Amino acid sequence: MKKLLLLCFVVILSGCQSTQNNESEELKKELAQLKKVQRQVAIKVGLGALVRPEKIELSSEAIWIGSKDAEVVMIEFTDLHCPYCKKFQQTVWPELKAKYVDTNKLAVSAREFPLASLHPKAPYAAVTLRCANEQDQYENVKDRLFELGKSMAKASLDEIVKDFNLDQEQFDACLANTDVHNVVTRSLQDAAELGLSSTPTFIIGKKEGNYITNYQILTGAGSLEKFGSVIDEVTKSK
Repeated sequence: MKKLLLLCFVVILSGCQSTQNNESEELKKELAQLKKVQRQVAIKVGLGALVRPEKIELSSEAIWIGSKDAEVVMIEFTDLHCPYCKKFQQTVWPELKAKYVDTNKLAVSAREFPLASLHPKAPYAAVTLRCANEQDQYENVKDRLFELGKSMAKASLDEIVKDFNLDQEQFDACLANTDVHNVVTRSLQDAAELGLSSTPTFIIGKKEGNYITNYQILTGAGSLEKFGSVIDEVTKSK
């Protein structure tokens, strides 16, 4: 009889534990959903910066520069007609690339953030760069587009095709491809969801799988010293 009572007691306890586990899982789901709703509301009212996630997913649509094994990743949001983006590209990037990217200490996940209200031709410049990337001319054409800035025109595209030996038919087909335009649009949406509002913006974090954590955000052209300091801090973070 005692054995039977003990068995029943164990079964009851097990049942209580199972119920608690279920309730705990349900509570976690409800909290996750609440956070999601709060984040969506914050983004809609322009307060996305206040609800940034603890870790940021690396987009499969980004243009990757550097080693996939790099411990630190910098997500770059740029506008090809932004003077501060141009300054970064011309004065900071060459040394940053040589010191950190070429030595596999840093990789770059390049995204688009064309601010059309300020630079009406910037979205098309972003698509142009995407199409150049399809023919392995990302960095060269990026430099050219920064040089052209707002003066970019149809003749400029013809020169790009000629100077960088691009396949004209493939290039034209890419420029007309709505899927490529949609990639740029999604990049803009991702920037908005993170509460970003200016260019260039750089998010530097430690790579964990397909995410970055312990990240810091830099805006503006910056300096090699500033980027180096953040990269070192992120590298040492746990």
